[in-house]
Amino acid sequence: MKSKFVIYYDGFCILCSKAMDFSLSHDHSKSIYYSPIQSDYAKRTLDQEYIDDMNTIVVKVGNKSFTKSKAAFIVLNQLNHPLRYCKFILPSFLADICYDFVAKKRYSWFGKKEECIFPMHNSQFLID
Repeated sequence: MKSKFVIYYDGFCILCSKAMDFSLSHDHSKSIYYSPIQSDYAKRTLDQEYIDDMNTIVVKVGNKSFTKSKAAFIVLNQLNHPLRYCKFILPSFLADICYDFVAKKRYSWFGKKEECIFPMHNSQFLID
């Protein structure tokens, strides 16, 4: 059986939600699951360190967890998106520096929702 591929994201962050919209629209095989990091599902399935640090996306494949640019490139690879090749151009330490910079500025640049909103009737979203 194939391991579940789950993206945990900040459900209040507008940039993060737009990134999940991008992923949903490019996930033609419907193989990716999504969970706001604020959800009960995330609290049950993620280590506390990831719950406490809301400045990174977390991708969990089976028992392995990935963060920052590594997680982003794993998602792009799963989506078979051409941007996945950026990992060969941009060294991971530099990609993580860029990732951290945007993560710290995301609320001021893109805004923050008043509440976590997600598609209620989409089986790809893991909430409870």
